[in-house]
Amino acid sequence: MPVQHKTAVIIVNEKCGGHSRTRIAHFAQCLRGAGFVVDIVPTAFRGHATALARKAVHDQKYTHIVAAGGDGTIAEIAEGMAGSDCILGILPLGTANVLAHELGIPSDDAASAGVMARGNSRVIWPGHLQSDGWNGLFIQMAGIGFDAHVVHAVSTRLKSALGQFAYVLNTVRSLWRYRFEPLHVLLDGVEYDAVSVIVSKGSLYAGKYVLTRDSMLAEKRFSVVLFRAPGILATLRASLSLLRGNLARQRDVEIHTARCIEIRTPPGIPVQSDGDARQFTPVRIDIAERPIRIVSV
Repeated sequence: MPVQHKTAVIIVNEKCGGHSRTRIAHFAQCLRGAGFVVDIVPTAFRGHATALARKAVHDQKYTHIVAAGGDGTIAEIAEGMAGSDCILGILPLGTANVLAHELGIPSDDAASAGVMARGNSRVIWPGHLQSDGWNGLFIQMAGIGFDAHVVHAVSTRLKSALGQFAYVLNTVRSLWRYRFEPLHVLLDGVEYDAVSVIVSKGSLYAGKYVLTRDSMLAEKRFSVVLFRAPGILATLRASLSLLRGNLARQRDVEIHTARCIEIRTPPGIPVQSDGDARQFTPVRIDIAERPIRIVSV
């Protein structure tokens, strides 16, 4: 990369409201105070962040590409910069901001800018997800089954109005509506049965809740959580265990590691990744071909 001084482009999710835009301006000011030359570029449509990140890499003007948005925005930007020397920075403006919690990114803008200014980074390996109707990367986690059904049911308008409570509300609704169909899951070719599956690169879920003991962000593999028991009571037990941080102790929950996950049958089961709907099964999940360099605290 020819550029030697610190330069950053902040790619802004087009759905950010007035409060978020004020924060973006303040964060840019903090970066400039830390010695960065800063550009701010808003997206115009879903998927635009990928094109903007790809252009930023091609132009060779920036040391850092900052994702201003939620985990879905981060995943879009990762798609466009994977394999490059640019460092991915995060300004968490989403609903759950799981990756920011995972990495310990400070919530204070000046402190976060200071982290970027120090120039420390680490390499992480995203996941690659191909479902019936979608193909792309994810950074933190993917879900097939109940949690994906909840994500599919949450409208952008409701999420903007209620934040994380939109997911709580739709979780309660979905308990009575979702049909827990048995899934035939292949983990590195070995078959398992489950009614819902979470494939995770990190250790956290839905914010700060501990899903698995170990983070796989730097590994070329996933943690795979299999929920074996169907129904309302089993789902409530698992949800409470997640909130308490002891999900792994549940007798009807299994946690494995794998490099390749396939769910071919049944078709039509909802899929999500990083909190965004990703169509339906069949689905295949592998490690991405190229890594991401991301800011390190």
